[in-house]
Amino acid sequence: MSASSPTIALIGLGEVGRIFAKALHGRGVALRIASRPSARAERAAADLGLALAADAAAAAARADLVLITTTGESLLAVARQIAPAVARGTIVADLTSAAPRDVAAAAGVMPAGAENYVDVAIMGAVSLHGIGTPLLASGPAAARFAAMATPLGFHVDARAGSAVGDASKLKLLRSVFAKGLDAVVNEAMLAAEAMGLRAELVGQLADFDRAPLREHIAMYLRTHPPHAARRLTEMQQAEDEILALGLPSLTTRAAIERYRRTAELARARPPAAEPLDAEQALAWLLAAERAAAIKS
Repeated sequence: MSASSPTIALIGLGEVGRIFAKALHGRGVALRIASRPSARAERAAADLGLALAADAAAAAARADLVLITTTGESLLAVARQIAPAVARGTIVADLTSAAPRDVAAAAGVMPAGAENYVDVAIMGAVSLHGIGTPLLASGPAAARFAAMATPLGFHVDARAGSAVGDASKLKLLRSVFAKGLDAVVNEAMLAAEAMGLRAELVGQLADFDRAPLREHIAMYLRTHPPHAARRLTEMQQAEDEILALGLPSLTTRAAIERYRRTAELARARPPAAEPLDAEQALAWLLAAERAAAIKS
């Protein structure tokens, strides 16, 4: 690395911290590391040939970039510890899995507030992709963080005009979709396996490959309000079959409740026009949910 390369403090030597520290050290980056005292942290530091800083504040002092890779539960405590040592121009990148409200609170204790604080959501498996794992960055300093981190090997998508907390919110919303899909797939395949029909079901699902995901999303949004009542009946029948196998109905039950609620909302507050496009359908459902929340 050149003499003008940034000095980086990395706080937290869990799996993510160890992988990033190893990659940065291998690139010759001036690196300071800190972690909660543990035999694992000491081994990680020894493997890198680096000494652990006395504490997080000592590591962060005079650093150009601070990477926080602790657990989300530790974020606020770490932020409060390093805040007195962080210079106003230092970029603090939060790569934890903390809740968006905690990310915003951590930014608030920094000398420059959110101005130099970057909310960074890790959008892939660091154990597989290492320092090249996609990172989604939000906040006023997101672009500056990307400019500093990209030459070091990071892959950063800096969201223009975003706020601290936006990246964490997007990651959680992505989890609602991805983990929800995970749960649906497992419930459907569990029932199919019990019926001896798993291979056949996978074959029947091949039509999902015919269109991009965004088209499927638009279709589900567009057709959800007008077809909720009919789909409710179909899912109730599916649940009967699952229960008859002695298996639990978990995601299927959740789908039943979603369809039932939408059908009830449609009866109480019918959409103004049909057919709806995806944007109109989502706007109607959001307005109907908000109106129902006010009434309750």
